[in-house]
Amino acid sequence: MIVKLIACLLLIVPLYAQRVSTELYSNGKVRSEGMLNGTQKIGEWKYFYPNGTRMAIENFENGLLNGAVTYFFSNGSIQGKEHWQMGTLNDSSIYYYLDGKIERSGRYENGQYDGQWKHFHPNGSVERILYYRNGLPNGDVKVFGEDGKLMQSGSYLNGRENGPWEFYTEDGHLNYSGEYKNGERVGEWFEYDRKGRKKPWKY
Repeated sequence: MIVKLIACLLLIVPLYAQRVSTELYSNGKVRSEGMLNGTQKIGEWKYFYPNGTRMAIENFENGLLNGAVTYFFSNGSIQGKEHWQMGTLNDSSIYYYLDGKIERSGRYENGQYDGQWKHFHPNGSVERILYYRNGLPNGDVKVFGEDGKLMQSGSYLNGRENGPWEFYTEDGHLNYSGEYKNGERVGEWFEYDRKGRKKPWKY
């Protein structure tokens, strides 16, 4: 009876013991490495591209992403930084272009976009500013060209265009204006010439 009990304990203990886990590519380079508690990832895990450069650094608790996460391009530059809370995206995040310039930044709430998000052109100028609630665009939005000129101005309600909108030409002149309701054009829309004179526009 005692021998059987010891044998059972020997089978159980390895399943729950902490151990280092390393996975390799076919070329022998490390694909991932970190700690396992039984079958669950814990602590810091590192991931690599086949050429050996870092792909990601993630943190786990009880098998769930928890804490800072950093992603890398294959050239080694940072692709994105996120914060996870027990398997769900939360708090501030930032993403980059290959050359290190910011592509977009904002925050998550329970895995969804929340509050203000800024998107940037590759040259670093602001491309658009959006506000989110429950993962959907809500509130005012402005869209800019790479030269900083305003291209669009309007607002969203629960992810759909709603209220007055204006559209501009590449050189900054007002081109069209009108109103949306639940994502559909409504009412009278106008087209403008370069002198700012308007005429009805059929949509």
